[in-house]
Amino acid sequence: MISDYTNLRDHPDVDLRVAFDADPSLPGLDDPYSVYADLRAESSVHWCSGPQMWAVLGYQDAAAMMHDKTLARQPERDRLAEIYGNSDIYTRQKLDLPYMDGERHRVMRRHVMNAYNAIDFESLRVFLRQFADERLASVQDQDSFDLVSVLSADLPVYVVSQLIGVPASEQAQAAEVVGEFVAARGLVQTEDIASGGDSAVSVFEDFFLPLIHERRARPQDDLTSRLIADPVDGMTMSDEQMLLLLSSNFYAASMFTIRLFVATMAMAMARFPDVYRQVRTDPTLIPTAVEEVLRWDPPAQAVNSSMAMVDLQFGDITVPAGDALTVMVGAANRDPAQFPDPDSVRLDRQPNRHLSFAPGVHACLGLHLARMEGAVALEAMTHHLPEFGYDADASVRFVGDRFRGFDSLIIQR
Repeated sequence: MISDYTNLRDHPDVDLRVAFDADPSLPGLDDPYSVYADLRAESSVHWCSGPQMWAVLGYQDAAAMMHDKTLARQPERDRLAEIYGNSDIYTRQKLDLPYMDGERHRVMRRHVMNAYNAIDFESLRVFLRQFADERLASVQDQDSFDLVSVLSADLPVYVVSQLIGVPASEQAQAAEVVGEFVAARGLVQTEDIASGGDSAVSVFEDFFLPLIHERRARPQDDLTSRLIADPVDGMTMSDEQMLLLLSSNFYAASMFTIRLFVATMAMAMARFPDVYRQVRTDPTLIPTAVEEVLRWDPPAQAVNSSMAMVDLQFGDITVPAGDALTVMVGAANRDPAQFPDPDSVRLDRQPNRHLSFAPGVHACLGLHLARMEGAVALEAMTHHLPEFGYDADASVRFVGDRFRGFDSLIIQR
């Protein structure tokens, strides 16, 4: 059964090809990349019967699919809505930017970018540096600590607080359902996942709608106010549109991916101490290290699924029009045809054309913010952790479709 492989930590003896067929994200597996390498050597694209979609593993095909305008996301939401007719989540997702297509997507993307461009990144960087330094300084005398609880879990909470105007102390209820909200955007869907997505949106309604109404009545200098009505493009958003935008693009995306990525970056520095020593010796290498860890082990392992609107050809394999398709970002980023020595973290990949921000039609809007948060976190590590390792046995991997990282990472000095 598909559900048997939702957590591969519980099934160490499972046939990993069978598990890939059930969920190509291989949730909970310490090393999915060796599985991807074997499959990619056979074919760039594979059918997965669990999510009922094709998974693209090869770099060149993955990059091409990210730019391919014959792929559409709205029809794929319609397919899911038809299957899970008792749920509203997939129909509501069609109002959200990541699931829009064509001109509607272009107009909405421009509107959100205008709001993003008004962020005072330098002031935010100063705030985050102080925050990260204080958090790591608080465990300076401890031989071991959990980086997730000390730094990576709260860092995006405080970023969201600064951007949308909600105090960190008031976010607990919404933070509890982020996982259910994100699961409804995964590759594998079930009745329970759809129901959880509906429940999460109900919580987000209670959390965000009062804020939206307040900012609509009394605008402030924050992202929420700029998204509601933009004087530059003259666009005004409905409450439902605002709810989905804030919930996904500025809350779940930040809260989920940054939390996972910061811990993964620490793990990478511990596993590659020579790289970490280079970064500590020359802080100008921090942005390079951030990009390389994003390539090596990205927090988002696959992009949102789309539907092929025309037949697509991958060698001798035809993906027929009407079939669903995703790009396995983590697999593509380890393709040796694009990245020599792909399983190592190296600082000499110039340029580093990884796919972790989905360059193309649906490129990540928050890439500058994500890069800044990652760089601030790594900078703070270099200040407070001259040398360190991590306890792999005591640490706990996050288990979830499409995403990868840690729920707990035990740092050892």
